[in-house]
Amino acid sequence: MTRIIKIATILIQVGLTIGTTFILYMLFAMFDYQGGFANFVGLTLFQPILAILFSILTVIVCGFVGLPIRLNNGLNTWWRTHFYVPVLIGLLGLVACAISLMPGFVEEITYRIDGVDMTETVPNQILSISGWFLVAIGTLHVYPPKFIQDKIENLLTNKSVWPSK
Repeated sequence: MTRIIKIATILIQVGLTIGTTFILYMLFAMFDYQGGFANFVGLTLFQPILAILFSILTVIVCGFVGLPIRLNNGLNTWWRTHFYVPVLIGLLGLVACAISLMPGFVEEITYRIDGVDMTETVPNQILSISGWFLVAIGTLHVYPPKFIQDKIENLLTNKSVWPSK
């Protein structure tokens, strides 16, 4: 029964992370939208595909980064006991993403199209990318508080709770 709980927890964490990073990617894509039919098609068709691909790739990378949290029992117990740490990491990532969009932090890039120089403002790359990964690490490695998880495990593994056949 505890194996089922662990698998369910991992699936919830992965789903939460893919959903959160998908929404974050689409928000950044909408901030980049400049109007026009071609850009609308790109925003509604191609950007969600890229969002899903980047979200899955991010989950894989952050899963490897956080592997010691899952494999080391002492670290896992500490991480689950201090359940607020991944929440704070995720919030720090959201703050970094929000700051990357503020006027004092945006970057101007200049590129040439058909002989015409175009200047565009983009979010601060360091803040947005580090914020993206902090959000992903925070959501991928968030656990319910240890005492709640222990109560659920005891409730589901306690034989007297379930009727016998």
